[in-house]
Amino acid sequence: MTAGHNSQLAEKDRQKLFSYYHQKDRDIAAKIKALGEEKKANRQNAKASGFPAQKLDHYLKAFQAEDQQKPVDKLKSDRENLEWIGLIPATSGGDLLKQADRVDGDQLIQAKGYHAGLTNLDRVSGYDGGSADDKLWLEAYDAGKREYETDIPDILARIEAARTNEEPAPDTDDPFGGEAMAEAAE
Repeated sequence: MTAGHNSQLAEKDRQKLFSYYHQKDRDIAAKIKALGEEKKANRQNAKASGFPAQKLDHYLKAFQAEDQQKPVDKLKSDRENLEWIGLIPATSGGDLLKQADRVDGDQLIQAKGYHAGLTNLDRVSGYDGGSADDKLWLEAYDAGKREYETDIPDILARIEAARTNEEPAPDTDDPFGGEAMAEAAE
């Protein structure tokens, strides 16, 4: 009997085998539904923080693009359309990459490293190990990771405090922030 061919099975065995695949499908569908609900809640929280779902969709699509040039080409085309409609001024010569405010290679490397650290990707630059580009990327990665780890708890606490109309907890062990004690000592 070959894999996937069940004509040799007895009817009861076919039914049992079908039940096996159905259970797997059902479990997967339940996981997909739960993940969909989790994604929906995340999108609602992002929207409350000022990030529309379209921005998250665009960012994820660009991040996951196998060909990183495709999002750049799409942006160039979108900018051109907006220029033709008259909604934005024309770029210099119509070439997005020839604009005066274009970043240099080091800035791109730093931006990629910072993004990787900020979004908790693997700490692998993709550049030759020990090269100047590798070191620059790793420094930016570490900075992004460090900023995320130190800043995100405070940002989330402020958002939660604003949502519940409460003051965020002080960052120090002193509930009076040290100021009350200094004033009392005077």
